[in-house]
Amino acid sequence: KGAGSLVCDGRRAYVCLAGNPGMATGGMGDVLTGIIAALIAQGVELSAAARLGVQLHSQAADLVAAEEGMIGLLASDVIGKVRQLLNFSA
Repeated sequence: KGAGSLVCDGRRAYVCLAGNPGMATGGMGDVLTGIIAALIAQGVELSAAARLGVQLHSQAADLVAAEEGMIGLLASDVIGKVRQLLNFSA
């Protein structure tokens, strides 16, 4: 939860440099799990879903922190920003 998250597929390790200390709150891991599960349900390969999910989750939290600050960051604050990021890239 925060910058420096590692994702390993058994052969390679990937580092996500996005994220912030405000992510160390209850429910943040549940949101990450939901993002990854949704990607898998849409047919994204497991390793790619994990990497993309971690990146989206972290970048979304960074957007919230930039707008509102890290203190008091809630897991539910991140969800709308994930949607914003996905729609922006479409």
